[in-house]
Parts: sequence; structure tokens; C-alpha cells
Amino acid sequence: MSDSEFPEPRPGPSWERLRVRAACSAGVAVLQLVVFWEFVVRAIPMLWPPVEPITQWVSLLLVSLGSFVVISGLFGTLLGDQLYDRYVADEEATP
Repeated sequence: MSDSEFPEPRPGPSWERLRVRAACSAGVAVLQLVVFWEFVVRAIPMLWPPVEPITQWVSLLLVSLGSFVVISGLFGTLLGDQLYDRYVADEEATP
């Protein structure tokens, strides 16, 4: 067996893939904000100032922010990986 049979291991995704994922996640976040703008405008008065009981307020805050971050991160990562594999990885593979 020669060493050329096995590629050098590269742990984790490349920086280029991470940049594409971050850009797509930001795009999905903006799209999500545009689509749900009316809901966001109505929800802001409920999120600030804090109300009693504080645990109910913290729960609403965490669910609102968490769903925004998780949804945009999940769909942005899926979309970013598809775009990277289709367009960017092909360009790197061709000499």
C-alpha cells in the first residue's frame, strides 16, 4: 500500500463551506424576518419590558429567539451545503 491511496485527513468542514453556511443562514434569517414581520412587530411589546412572572417572560423570550435562530440555522445550513456541493466544490475539483 502506498501513501497516495489515502488522502490526508481534514477534520471538520472547510472555512469556505462555513462561510457559505453562514451567508445562507443570514439570508434565511432575513427572509424569515420579512415573512413574519407583522408577528414580530406585535410580539416585541410582549418581550420588553419584563413582566411578572419572570419565568413566563423568560420562556417566551427563549422560545421566540430560539426558534428564530434554530430555524434560520437549520435551513441555512442545509441550503448552504447544497449550494457549496453543487457550485463551489465543483469549481475546486476542476483544474
